[in-house]
Amino acid sequence: MKKEFMHRSGWKKAGIILLALIGGFLLSFLGFGLLWSGIAWHFQLLMCFPFLLLAWVISHWNRAAVESCASIVLGAAPLGILITQFRDNNDSHLMPVLIVVSWLIGIAAGYFLTKISMHSNFVQSEDLNRRD
Repeated sequence: MKKEFMHRSGWKKAGIILLALIGGFLLSFLGFGLLWSGIAWHFQLLMCFPFLLLAWVISHWNRAAVESCASIVLGAAPLGILITQFRDNNDSHLMPVLIVVSWLIGIAAGYFLTKISMHSNFVQSEDLNRRD
């Protein structure tokens, strides 16, 4: 019975990591499309919010494991590296690098929001157990 549970748990974890890889790649593809279409740089910085949401959801499913957020970063890395090779209007790489850094900030923020919410839920459940 325990072996079957461990087998299911392994498949669940592998599925979550695969979803994180795919989600990171698709969001970076969306960011690359926004860059290619010519949307202003400061609007592209708002792509941190979809990455934050993806990291929050994936981290919740994986009980705030770091592997899930690392998988999102690995999924977004190929196109993120490509984006940093572009130049902005001032012939520098600053804005493309800031865009990719905003993605990383969104992923880290989603992970830490999950950690905070899980910790607060744990503390609340301990308080409820003490009252009973």
